Amino acid sequence: MLSLVLRCLLAQPKHRDLRLAYSTHMYTPQDFDNWESLNGIDKVMFDNKMFAQGTWGHDYHPELRPDDNTIVMNPHKGLSNFWSGDAAIQLRQYGIETVIMYGMSANMCVESHARDAIENGFDVMLVADATAAAGDAAHDAAMTNFEFLAHEVVTTEQVMKRLREAKAGE
Repeated sequence: MLSLVLRCLLAQPKHRDLRLAYSTHMYTPQDFDNWESLNGIDKVMFDNKMFAQGTWGHDYHPELRPDDNTIVMNPHKGLSNFWSGDAAIQLRQYGIETVIMYGMSANMCVESHARDAIENGFDVMLVADATAAAGDAAHDAAMTNFEFLAHEVVTTEQVMKRLREAKAGE
């Protein structure tokens, strides 16, 4: 079951002039068989065959399936879609200037995407209570870094309030 925080954030693009963008991981059987230089997180993902093409690990949760308003980026194989995918061009082509980020791995993919988005000229808002990590220490470390990296670190309620205010001002 999806958390209330995630449900609130996911409901917004369907009701506002916002776009939801997915940046997913995916590895092929060839990747699992042939990659030679694995960092720590790659070892975990490869040992567990995480994000394997054609498996439930790469599929969308039923409540998160993309709709016609969703930007689906090419799957990435590194920590950030800006380096091994098409994040920058997708965001630019859709006219996006500000990215609201949240995800399942605060100190890995979310932080990597945030750093790269900032380096590519995007404003980044990170949603602290909608971002998970592999334990409290990893989450705390990421939140410390987010305060220095992001244009803003916010809660889901703060995002929701601003979206409601923006809608009321239309």
